[in-house]
Order: sequence, then C-alpha cells, then structure tokens
Amino acid sequence: MNKIGRWLLWAAAAAFLLGLLPTLNNAFSEFFTLTEEGFGVTQSFVQAVESVTAFVRNYMWHMVILYAVVIAFIIFLEGQNPDRTMLWLLVLIFVPVFGVFLYLLLGPDFQGLRNRRLFRAAKKNYEFDRSPFRKGNENQILIGRLLHACCGADLLLKNKIDLLINGEETFPAMEAAIAGAEKFIHAEFFIFRDDELGRRFGDALAAAARRGVKVRLLYDAVGSWGLKAKFVKELEEAGVECRSFMPVCLPLFHRQMNFRNHRKILVIDRKAAFTGGLNVGVEYEGRGPLGFWRDTFVRLEGEAVPALHKIFIDDWCTRAKNDHVRVCEDSGETRGGLPVTDDYSALPTLPMQVVESGADSVWRAIANGYYGMISRAQSRVWVTSPYLVPGPALMNALMTAALSGVDVRVMIPSKRDHFLVFWGSRSNIAPLLRAGARVFTYQRGFIHTKSVVADGRISSVGTCNMDVRSLEINFETQLFIYDAETARKFELQFEKDMKDCSELRADEWEKRPFYQKLLESFGRLYSAQI
Repeated sequence: MNKIGRWLLWAAAAAFLLGLLPTLNNAFSEFFTLTEEGFGVTQSFVQAVESVTAFVRNYMWHMVILYAVVIAFIIFLEGQNPDRTMLWLLVLIFVPVFGVFLYLLLGPDFQGLRNRRLFRAAKKNYEFDRSPFRKGNENQILIGRLLHACCGADLLLKNKIDLLINGEETFPAMEAAIAGAEKFIHAEFFIFRDDELGRRFGDALAAAARRGVKVRLLYDAVGSWGLKAKFVKELEEAGVECRSFMPVCLPLFHRQMNFRNHRKILVIDRKAAFTGGLNVGVEYEGRGPLGFWRDTFVRLEGEAVPALHKIFIDDWCTRAKNDHVRVCEDSGETRGGLPVTDDYSALPTLPMQVVESGADSVWRAIANGYYGMISRAQSRVWVTSPYLVPGPALMNALMTAALSGVDVRVMIPSKRDHFLVFWGSRSNIAPLLRAGARVFTYQRGFIHTKSVVADGRISSVGTCNMDVRSLEINFETQLFIYDAETARKFELQFEKDMKDCSELRADEWEKRPFYQKLLESFGRLYSAQI
C-alpha cells in the first residue's frame, strides 16, 4: 500500500471512531454510574455479564472447536518446518487465548507467504557462463548455476580480492579508503556504536562529506538500537545522509525483529568495496567483554564492486523507492538513466558470485550455496561460524559428507555472546562427532568469521552465519569464490586458527555434565522456534 493509501485508511478509521463516540457514550451511561459515593455499575451491566456467562457456558465446546480449526488452518497454511509447526500447535493447545496473541506476535511468516504467491509462476533462468571453468570442475559449474537460479547472481570474472584479518587490518584499510574517496561513500552495517571506534569512523565519514564527497550511512534499527540520536544528528549536520533499516518501536517484542539487515558493506567510488563479519564498535577491535575478536573481512576491486553496490542501493531505497533514480545517478551507477559499465580488463580473472538472501527472497540462496558446497565436496570442507544452528538440511549435509569420508571440520567459539544460540549450537556437536566430523572450539577469544572452503577450489566469505536466522530470516550477503589460490588462503588461515583451538573428542563429549545437555535441549527448542 502506498503512502497516500495509508493516510486515507487512517483518515477513514479516525472518522469511524469519531462517529462511534456518541454510541460509546450512551453505552457507558447505560452500564456505569458515577455518583458522589463513587464509581458503580448498573443493573443492565449485571444482566449483560450474566448473559455473556450463560452464552460461554452453553457454547464453550463450539468456540473451542472453532478456535482449533482457525488456528490449525493458519499454521498449516503457512507451511513451516514440522518441528516448528508442532511447537506452535502445542503452545496454542495448552495456552489458549494468550497463545493466539503470542503466535501473532512471533509466529506467522506473512512475508514468506506473500513472496511465495508473488513468485509462484516465476520462470527460472538457468543460463550460466561456463567459460571460466576448466573441464572436470562440474561441481563449481553446478553450484554457480544454482546460485544464479536462486537469486540471479551473475558470474563475475575480473576481480581482485584481499583478505583482511581481524579489526587491526580491516578498520585502517576502510578508513584509508574513506580518506581517499572522491565521489561517494556508501556504508551499511548491522551494528554501529557510539563509542571510540564509532566516533572515529563517524568523524572520517563527516570529514569526507565536508570536502564534497556524497556520504550515506545505513544501519539496522535493531542492531544499532543503542545509537544515540545526537550522534546521528551530528553526522547529518556534517552532510552525511543517515538512514535506519526497518525501524520498529519495540524491537524486542516486534515480529520485524526477525527481518534484520545483517549486512556489512562499504563501497567507495565504484572502485573498491568491503564486506565481511565486522561491525563498527570497540568490541570488534578486541576491546569488549569477550576479549580478542577473530574475524575476516575482504577488500574487493572489479566486477564485484557494482554488484555489492546494487545491494546497498536496494537496501537504502527500502523505505523510499523514489530515491532509487537519484542515488543511482549521483553515485555513477547510471548516467542519463542508462547503466554505466566500467572497464575491468586490467584485473586478473578471479570468478566469483555476490549472493544475497533475506526475507524478500523466494529461495534461500546462501543456504542453498552452502548445501551445494558441502554435499558436493569430494575431499574436504571446512566451516568457520560463530553459531552452529544450520537447520536439518545443512546438518544432514555435514553428517553425510563426514560419513562418506570427506574431511569435515567445523570451528566455533568456546565463549558465548548469546545464551540460547550458544547452547543451541552445542546441541549440534554430538551428531557431528558421531558422524566422524572434527569440531574445534576457539579458545583465544571469540571467533566471528563466516567462511566455508571446499576441496581447495571453492571458498565463501561474508556476513551469513551458519544458523537459521541468518540463513532464512535476516538480510545477508555472501561471496562465493571459484579460485584455488584464494581457497588456499582460507585453508591456511583455518589451519592457523586451529592452533588456538581445542578439538572435541566424541568419547569425552558424551561424558559432559547433565546440566549442559539440559541447556542444549533448551537451545535446540529455541532454534526450532526460529
């Protein structure tokens, strides 16, 4: 519904309520009295209560049956996974009335229903450029074609990629790029804090805006809930356009808390782009309660830059569709309404796809990409993620690969930053160990990298955690890179991180205390609700 339609709807609702006021006043006078002795009720009120009570007593079973039919229809129409459907059915059966409000607050995936109706008859384009791949790399071709079919991610050939390890390499690189910007800076982060690093980063953006660079900052309304209005106002006064993604009034109690923008993107002049796992806050420099912060970012040049830029522009224009033409023109994406193409022929051939997924996606592109990498791995697949709640399909893929003799390694933190997700992750360790996978817990601090590398040929890095919230609900961006040299860099870093890990053993893990198993069960129940 457009803005004018919403205003007309509100106006009609207000007119209806105003017209209802005399009726409400008469009803109040009929049922209640206000005298010198105080507030009281009339005989009409007592009779009305008795009538309602008699009606409920006489038709209780009819209402219960109607209640069950309506709720069952809603849940089964939504078509969620069986575990979650059963959980909500139990809630609605054993917590009548209140369960309905709880379900409407947290349960229904109306956005998913709209997407399925919208794209039900969409034709999928399976045309995919195979030319960069050598013979024998059919797995790469199939994964690339899968990602192209899921979200339209083109195969981008001419690129340069630099791995940036931790905040000590990432933030200076981004600040240097901001300082050298000439035309525009587009920044998008899930978390942007008003702390020492946030101030430093904000000052760099403000300085760029003052020298005439077009600067836009997009931050998630829930992830950056603590960002003060004063901080944003200072940036805006310096010339930085600031916008929050999908703001909500009560983020902890709103359904839209689930549809969050978890992306981290920085684009400079269409010449360079950054993405990865780091947000803007001092904890991402290792100065938070979790101590040393292990994370990975990448700096990109080439065809991947406009692909990431397009994602930023779409996110920026979520709340203002009319901005799209203006943003594209003043950032050089279009000229006179026509798309601009740059010459990247001088860059090396490094095939990759920039893949996005979110609540507006019909297919879970990143989840499908992970599944393709894991299920088609022939020798090894190594996963690094701060959370391990991937859902049944990816868990089965990991276990099947391990049972097939593939070297499956999973690296997760030993420390927790989210209580229930931490224990939900721990609940998936035992099945992996029984299948023969190797599980490592990072001991030096907190590991926040989101990467998968398979067979020394394909690697993936970006913002998407190996958990259902990232894979199915939040807006994410992930690179899928088809290059042996880049894959080897990820493998070497994985092996380096292994030195700071403890490897879990199946026989020892089975002996863990009962209270841990109980907490894992609670975590698993929470993950099913997601």
